[in-house]
Amino acid sequence: MKKWMTFSLLVVLTATMAGCFGTEPDTMPSKESSKMIDGQQTQTQSSTTQSSPASQSPKPDPAAVADGKYETKLLFSEQLEILIPKGFKDKSSKTGEVIYKDKSEEVTIRIRHDPGQSTTDRDVDQRLLQKLTAIMEQNYTDAKLLREEVIKVNGRQLIVVEADSKDKYALRSWGLLNGEFLEIEITCPVKKKTEWQAVANDVVNSIKMK
Repeated sequence: MKKWMTFSLLVVLTATMAGCFGTEPDTMPSKESSKMIDGQQTQTQSSTTQSSPASQSPKPDPAAVADGKYETKLLFSEQLEILIPKGFKDKSSKTGEVIYKDKSEEVTIRIRHDPGQSTTDRDVDQRLLQKLTAIMEQNYTDAKLLREEVIKVNGRQLIVVEADSKDKYALRSWGLLNGEFLEIEITCPVKKKTEWQAVANDVVNSIKMK
């Protein structure tokens, strides 16, 4: 009888400890499963964002435009309208690519149109954002992401990713011009980020596609 009571108490005690400390399988995730859970959370958040409309991009600073800080450029058979800071020189050397640089040639605005890559506006979404964010991280050593989102500029969806690296500040934007891949990249030394970050955003927010 005593043996039976001892055994019963042992069973109850074991069950109680299991309930308190979660000792049953898969209750306490390992580091690997924690990463998987984080990934699932990220995917859930992405799908939620994807279902919501792209955020509206602010217009370029009206005062800066009125003061003549920018000048309007018509590119790629006048299909793309964009504001470029005054004083930047055209340094283009390739078909399908336009490059502007400031006097110091440390600040670069690169605009690339690739008719070989065609897609639809529906593909400018969160999935493409994740892919292009990964490319940004690969291209810049120790990149620290500052911003990654899908925005709407003058009625057209654009992906925008901003990052700091060890040496550079970079803003990249991807979209479609006549259903064909369009990329805008603006870079400067990271020490000049304070001076040029707002300008980079003004340039992207000025984009108009005909």
